[in-house]
Amino acid sequence: MKPDLYEISDDEWDNHSFKPSRVLKRPRSSPPPLDSFAYKPPPQLTVSTDDDDCVEITPNSVNLDELEDADVDECDAAPAATRGRRFIIDDDEEDDGGDRNGSGSVDLYDIESTEDEVEDEIEEVDEDDVVGRALQKCARISVELKGELFGSSGAACERYSEVESSSVRIVTQEDVDVACGSEDSDFQPLLKPYQLVGVNFLLLLYRKRIGGAILADEMGLGKTVQAITYLTLLNHLHNDSGPHLIVCPASVLENWERELKRWCPSFSVLQYHGAARTAYCKELSSLSKSGLPPPFNVLLVCYSLFERHSPQQKDDRKILKRWKWSCVLMDEAHALKDKNSFRWKNLMSVARNANQRLMLTGTPLQNDLHELWSMLEFMMPDIFASEDVDLKKLLSAEDRDLISRMKSILGPFILRRLKSDVMQQLVQKTQQVEYVIMEKQQDHAYKEAIEEYRTISQARLTKCSDLNSKNVLEVLPRRQINNYFVQFRKIANHPLLIRRIYSDEDVVRFARKLHPIGAFGFECTLDRVIEELKSYNDFSIHRLLLHYGINDKKGILSNKYVMLSAKCRALAELLPSLKKNGHRVLIFSQWTSMLDILEWALDVIGLTYKRLDGSTQVAERQTIVDTFNNDTSIFACLLSTRAGGQGLNLTGADTVVIHDMDFNPQIDRQAEDRCHRIGQTKPVTIYRLVTKGTVDENVYEIAKRKLGLDAAVLESMEEVSEGNMPEKTMGEILSAILLS
Repeated sequence: MKPDLYEISDDEWDNHSFKPSRVLKRPRSSPPPLDSFAYKPPPQLTVSTDDDDCVEITPNSVNLDELEDADVDECDAAPAATRGRRFIIDDDEEDDGGDRNGSGSVDLYDIESTEDEVEDEIEEVDEDDVVGRALQKCARISVELKGELFGSSGAACERYSEVESSSVRIVTQEDVDVACGSEDSDFQPLLKPYQLVGVNFLLLLYRKRIGGAILADEMGLGKTVQAITYLTLLNHLHNDSGPHLIVCPASVLENWERELKRWCPSFSVLQYHGAARTAYCKELSSLSKSGLPPPFNVLLVCYSLFERHSPQQKDDRKILKRWKWSCVLMDEAHALKDKNSFRWKNLMSVARNANQRLMLTGTPLQNDLHELWSMLEFMMPDIFASEDVDLKKLLSAEDRDLISRMKSILGPFILRRLKSDVMQQLVQKTQQVEYVIMEKQQDHAYKEAIEEYRTISQARLTKCSDLNSKNVLEVLPRRQINNYFVQFRKIANHPLLIRRIYSDEDVVRFARKLHPIGAFGFECTLDRVIEELKSYNDFSIHRLLLHYGINDKKGILSNKYVMLSAKCRALAELLPSLKKNGHRVLIFSQWTSMLDILEWALDVIGLTYKRLDGSTQVAERQTIVDTFNNDTSIFACLLSTRAGGQGLNLTGADTVVIHDMDFNPQIDRQAEDRCHRIGQTKPVTIYRLVTKGTVDENVYEIAKRKLGLDAAVLESMEEVSEGNMPEKTMGEILSAILLS
């Protein structure tokens, strides 16, 4: 169901009171005023008793509950408000700021920008230039917010980072003490100076009625605490008690609930996940259908609720759509980097009508500019809507003028502070790249894989006589290219991650022993068991034989095989020396199978450890974190980069080992900062293991280049030289290996 579209005739437009010439010297389309992006007063709700219908929001709204989740992005945005451009200004710092719902009074003033300021920010753009139009809309708001943030002397500032530069003083530490303190607790709600700046930044945008912001402080600077304090002050200053929706990864649900209870003791918090979801589902569904307010101030949910299309998830999303949210807060918001994903669309169907959409992420720019744009569109859809345009083509990382312009205009909406900006007292972080060299068996395995894949590629090239290409992308299917690259990476990590030790004859012999004992189920035929075992790598076969106690002339592998990897040998030298000197270590890998091998390696070396990965139950994750931080007898913690690299506080360690790097360097940066954060008292060292002469080196070079783009867009520094960081794709790397 789509809303009707109305077209304004030329005569109607000519009679319209709006005249662009009042603002601009040249005739051009004017950006809408700041209040156009305001959240609107709560609309009149019409309650339906039909089980399949949601509360209808009128007038001129689309009932999102009637839409399929995948279609929510097709709804047209609500028309912009036509009120004049006005701002809420405090008479003095002690004033409580008034209330948007009428419980307090505020004065309204017009704020005008000089024509010169506007001309500096707004440039004429082509009607078909989606990026240019969006930046043009954003420019005027940016100019006005810069004046508020930095005062008359801050027009040239590009980011709101240094504590001293802020002219905004809506609240002080005393206000935080009153709002967050409790007579029943000894907890002292003390914010660091830059955190207080962050809270004031969010309150300013709230008072200006800006519908979204990105709190992009570097990992470990306390974004969670700033966001929770902000929600508490909304209740304290503006009588806005929610409801608020917080969406986060499963691994940090417990931490969010814990921090909310500490910093916001007056709020009722409900964690809607797992067993709690089952217990509260019927009650919440009944309340929402009846148009009654929710029985909580804050609802905590996981991103997984917006990723699946099961009946349960759809019912849960319908419940969330029926309520009007004050603030929808997304933690680790880089999860919304793809606007075409189900996650993005389904969450937007819930968040679209919220007063504010607040995003927390220490890594807002993951790979490319179009991913940052997806987050901006979620934050402020009226400005950054890109429709069906291919942003990958428009947002080129090579366009330095565009990067400079985006950086200047987006400054007031993205609060980005680095540890070096605001925490000179934070312990030092040292980066070390450890290049390791393969020995005979691992090197042979890598070269054999190259020859095998090269033969296949050359044969395909010969078969397609019309092709005379040196680009593997034109020779092989993309999926096959991905598989080859992953295989090369696996061998660079550990040769046991492929099948090379166990032959087909060995596999058949093992299958004949495993089949009668039902290792794959008694209904499985012998041929099926053989087929399945042939797809296993050496380590998986070894574990299976070990589990069932099957050993023959080439059965269970001895401990010497775990040290076939150059990286494991490097760890066998590094880790004991770290333990001897009183260090504790986090070891990250992208593959859980590699974590299994690392467990074996640590057992052989004789070191104690804990482990956390995607299979770890959500309820157990915080317990593992607390145990590791408090029990110094545990030397290491093994973590999967994705599940363990976000949101966790592991300051019990002071050393991080990135066993295998991610193509997306921000994922590794997230992992690094599990221990380099507030509360860390020791200098932190990061070790990256790179296998010489393998695709590991290419991945490292790609990661360095992406970090250069991140610095150019989000940080005030000189452009990073690309002379030593050539842009190579996976296809180009494989072309050099297989078609040379």
